[in-house]
Amino acid sequence: NTATRETDESASQEIKSSGLKMDAAAATTVLTRALESVIAAEPDVTRYDTVVGDGDCGIGLKRGAEGKTTQYTIVKRALVLTASAAILKHIKDKPLTGDAVVDVASIVPVVENTMDGTSGALYAIFLNALVHALRTASAGEASPQVWAAALQQSCDALSRYTPARPGDRTLVDALYPFVEVLGKAGDVREAAAAARKAADETKGMQASLGRTVYVGGSGYEEVPDPGAWGLSCFFQGLAGQ
Repeated sequence: NTATRETDESASQEIKSSGLKMDAAAATTVLTRALESVIAAEPDVTRYDTVVGDGDCGIGLKRGAEGKTTQYTIVKRALVLTASAAILKHIKDKPLTGDAVVDVASIVPVVENTMDGTSGALYAIFLNALVHALRTASAGEASPQVWAAALQQSCDALSRYTPARPGDRTLVDALYPFVEVLGKAGDVREAAAAARKAADETKGMQASLGRTVYVGGSGYEEVPDPGAWGLSCFFQGLAGQ
């Protein structure tokens, strides 16, 4: 649509080298591993989503990751799943440059073109905030501390657009602990472990936001939140676990 096209054109014009560097080959390996970890979790995510929803999350992830075209956009609950599939294809087609700002900014239109509705808008907000935060960081190495600070700013920006907080049984339950521990410890493994623990603890947590609220039932007592679990799988992949 016109809005998306204008966003893409604007993004392409504004992406400039930032001086915030990372090893492109290593970043590609880590990001690919993280995305593939989410894909490997597809059966579990689909099963969880079937219990508490309509079962489209994991299936959508797998189809998207394999490059198959569906006749509808499967973006209902686990935002990170669909985004991961699209990003995986993107980094295969257009290799990372090693500039943190340029590489994250290039992902924004991919997400905007893949995801629609409120979900896509919120992810676009988060990623645009991440680009801005990274842009304001000092030139040099994109260390875990730099990423943590930028991710925290992105969480703060996202919180202004959604009421979701830890305890609401959403992907935020995995996101916030990861960012918090990464900022304190500077260790991706510790942060990923915190996200996995928090995602697991959504089992039995009654949702106050999202589809589970209106689908109803007691499935939430049996399985973790699909979105939080899928995101924790991504973080586990980042950490090489």
